[in-house]
Amino acid sequence: MTGKRYSEEYKNDAVRHWMETAKSAETVASELGISVWSLRRWKTAYLKKLDGRDQPDSTQMKPSEMEAEIRRLRKQLRETEQQREILKKAVIFFGQDSERGSRS
Repeated sequence: MTGKRYSEEYKNDAVRHWMETAKSAETVASELGISVWSLRRWKTAYLKKLDGRDQPDSTQMKPSEMEAEIRRLRKQLRETEQQREILKKAVIFFGQDSERGSRS
């Protein structure tokens, strides 16, 4: 049994679409009628190909490095948002506590 063959251009377009949107791999694969595993394999190959290109600026990050940095920053953002929510609740709590103390 042989699978359907897709052109390199189609694969790259699918990967770029996935990377440029906030959609999950499952959503993009479903929209395109392909397996999520194919999309992930295509992304790996696409990033390897981009990483191998000559970079005009030696300080510029490779696409795979940028993706890892984005994941790290998203995680840091989630943690910071959680900390902010905790601090908001603490301000409300201690604000109510100080109002009670000043009334006595």
